[in-house]
Amino acid sequence: MPCPKRDLAYALGRPFSASQASLAVTRSIRSALLIAAAVVALSPAAFAQQKQPAKAADDPVVARVNGQPIHRSTVLDFYSQLPPQMAQIPLEQILPGIINELAARRLLSEAAEKAKLGDNADVKKQLQSAREQVLQQAYLDRKVKEEITDAKMKARYDELIQQQPPQEEVHARHILVASEADAKAALDEVKKGADFTEVSKKRSTGPTAATGGDLGFFTKDKMVPPFAEAAFKLQPGQVTEVPVQTQFGWHVIKVEARRKSEPPKFEDVRGQVQEMMSGEVVEKIVADLRKGAKIETLDWPQEGGGNRLPTIAPAPKKN
Repeated sequence: MPCPKRDLAYALGRPFSASQASLAVTRSIRSALLIAAAVVALSPAAFAQQKQPAKAADDPVVARVNGQPIHRSTVLDFYSQLPPQMAQIPLEQILPGIINELAARRLLSEAAEKAKLGDNADVKKQLQSAREQVLQQAYLDRKVKEEITDAKMKARYDELIQQQPPQEEVHARHILVASEADAKAALDEVKKGADFTEVSKKRSTGPTAATGGDLGFFTKDKMVPPFAEAAFKLQPGQVTEVPVQTQFGWHVIKVEARRKSEPPKFEDVRGQVQEMMSGEVVEKIVADLRKGAKIETLDWPQEGGGNRLPTIAPAPKKN
């Protein structure tokens, strides 16, 4: 929307800052809530909440602004739209601030109505656009909910797992040094019985030196080819016979263990599967609607005649 978000955030922030004493949160957290309030106020959902049906008995009024009620559900809707870092704060801890923000929004809406902004042509366009967005999202949400069931998500998960068979993984350590001579010296020390982990801590120049060169488990494609080729030829407990050179330097490699990678559990990737399937459903819905629609692309009108699209002047060069 053309209304500057910064200005609206500032306007919304004034009543919120007044409730500072009632909020047991830090200044940075309050600032984040102010920004979230502005974003929510500008979202299509905010317009959808302007006129609400009568509330049930289980949705009590928690505040009033000039006699107009703010219901519990409105507070919960606002809370659910906060950024993740804010949503971790218990509702009761930031409830006074949220109510003050909702009150500010209500007061701004009343002021806009009194100023007859609802009759402004640009505002009408924005409201119509917001209404259309809310309807579009509601339609897609309903269709996605109807189409994507737990059984279908589990079936897609199983299909994806079948398409990605387990891969070989190794757990390796390494000693990374700048020269071949330093690598040979480290390797000789290990061959004479020194503990590989301790030699890595002492000699390695890489970021894993503090942990004895521990690289954890990885698949072959996760490392540069020379390193991966050498590591995957080793069995647990074995060390490379000669140093391995890569663009990072010279390595002495030891493999601690080998295993087959385990697929992620369905519960751990459920959200990703749902997001992927939702995107597919939305694409199909739009494609089907296009098939049954008549879409006409007309010539772009231009002052002085002609149908060429308007050109945009390049940005001025900076000195």
